[in-house]
Amino acid sequence: MNEEANKAIVTRYNKEVIEGGNMELLKGLVSPYFVNHSGAPGMPEGVDGLIYFFTQVLHRSFSDIKVEIKEMLAEGNKVATRKEITATHTGQLMGIPPTGKAVTLKVIDILAVEHGRISDHWGENNFISVLQSLSQ
Repeated sequence: MNEEANKAIVTRYNKEVIEGGNMELLKGLVSPYFVNHSGAPGMPEGVDGLIYFFTQVLHRSFSDIKVEIKEMLAEGNKVATRKEITATHTGQLMGIPPTGKAVTLKVIDILAVEHGRISDHWGENNFISVLQSLSQ
């Protein structure tokens, strides 16, 4: 696949999966051999780890989730995004009761796309500082 096609896959992943919570689409977008190189210790392997994070953490703890891709770069089979995920804290999160606070997760992801499906993920984010801001 070409870089533009890979960028379209990554855009769908961000808008329809992360923002929209479409886990059925996620299963089709991710390779059965998917590796999350940035998964938290103790998280399930493969696509199950993504599903757990999106359903049991992100969408359970936050509402009004919006993903804004600030930059997207593609080279070969890799697509990098710098994005902001904004949301409202409306559900319990790791022992923190709902605060109603608006939050912004700042994320840089690199996704590898093989044969039209996401095969690998590497990422950095400010999730810990968001947690700290909610507990103050």
